[in-house]
Amino acid sequence: MNAKARQFDSFDAAFAMAFEEEVSGETFFAALGETEPDPLRAALWVKVALIENRTVAALRPLAEALGVTPTDEAEVRRIGRDQAREWQALPFAEVMAIMVREYPSGYLAEFKAMLPVAPPNAKRAVQLLIDHEAAIIDMARAELAGTPDPAAPLDAYLSGLMDWTLGEQRVS
Repeated sequence: MNAKARQFDSFDAAFAMAFEEEVSGETFFAALGETEPDPLRAALWVKVALIENRTVAALRPLAEALGVTPTDEAEVRRIGRDQAREWQALPFAEVMAIMVREYPSGYLAEFKAMLPVAPPNAKRAVQLLIDHEAAIIDMARAELAGTPDPAAPLDAYLSGLMDWTLGEQRVS
């Protein structure tokens, strides 16, 4: 978890970290879903894991073109699962509150900072990172507000992602 946006020496370094964290995020959120006893909450985690999975798939061509894919993807995924253990002990509402409080100034701020320095062939991919993080934050806000369908922002992102991948298969 990163509560404050980090600074990177280059776009490639920032994108490499973002891509690796999306890879670990998939197993992180999947692990939260596997251990969540409430089926509705478990379904939210599963959907967030799906978002991470689909985002990784959409970003992979650019990551490969830049040469920034993780050298040991299995290890990155193991780290995500291990990090989930810390969060599994927290009450669900506290996890949602952390996401609302810290993701905007952490991950989302990092992704927004990448956009102006991204090469032209990477701008759509960075926007995808921004949009996926906003959907996760919006889901957490909706859950905390007691909205009947807190998954709606996730569903909207997934629908937009489908349009994105159909519209342009390669981002490089």
